[in-house]
Amino acid sequence: MSTSRPFTYNTGSAIPGTDQVGDLAIGYPTSGFESTGLQWWAGPDEDLGYVIGKPVAGNNQPNPLGIPASVGFNRSTALTDPSFISIANAVAGPSGPFASAANAKTWLNANGYWTSYAGGTGGAGGTGDFNVSITQVGSDVVWSGSGSFNLTALTSAGTTTIGGGFQANQAIWAIGPVTSVDIYSGAITYPTTFGGNGVGVTSNTGSTYGILPGGSGRTLYVPLGYTSNSFISGTSTYNSTTIAGMGLTPGTYTWSWGSSPNTSTLVMVIG
Repeated sequence: MSTSRPFTYNTGSAIPGTDQVGDLAIGYPTSGFESTGLQWWAGPDEDLGYVIGKPVAGNNQPNPLGIPASVGFNRSTALTDPSFISIANAVAGPSGPFASAANAKTWLNANGYWTSYAGGTGGAGGTGDFNVSITQVGSDVVWSGSGSFNLTALTSAGTTTIGGGFQANQAIWAIGPVTSVDIYSGAITYPTTFGGNGVGVTSNTGSTYGILPGGSGRTLYVPLGYTSNSFISGTSTYNSTTIAGMGLTPGTYTWSWGSSPNTSTLVMVIG
């Protein structure tokens, strides 16, 4: 069975049940979005290679149907980091080449592209079910995360409203626009720090999620109505700063919960 998602060009408010990356709205599965009145396009099969989705504001993306289209796609030739880097370099042009797949994904997200890449062999510092990379992109620092969470070992603990931000001295953080989210608590192992400062976020895209204090340790925050093992992604950008200027300590940090077959890991790589 092939894996694909529906995409549409959306310059308005975020559409419930979708991720918003730049001017692209991405839904999964393929039903439930027709009522928006927007034209939805099925993306390529993600089992054959990593997909990059892009908005086409001119509504002139070539397609087999020969009708106006405002969404375009590229796909790597294999599900490997080198293949993903190769197609990302082709998309980015002079902004490449990228030193790693994680850096390529960060640049793509920060520049309005969506990608199915969620970590793989050869990435910096390891991968989990959900991966967050914090990288320097020009004069800005971009926090970019994607993947899925298994909630089986956690317990619903209500809802609240959060948005992107962090406190490095407590290793607590969130990524994404200010919105309502679901809270899940349980036995979560966690780092106690990944630096010393906290600065205000500049902009956010996509889904909202994070790790914040709760109970006797940490709680997981996920999009409202999130179901286990559903793919999400989102970014937070901090303009005109550096990783060092934000007080962040480069390295790999891991949060985990549950036991086999319901183990879930969140891996954050800084730098």
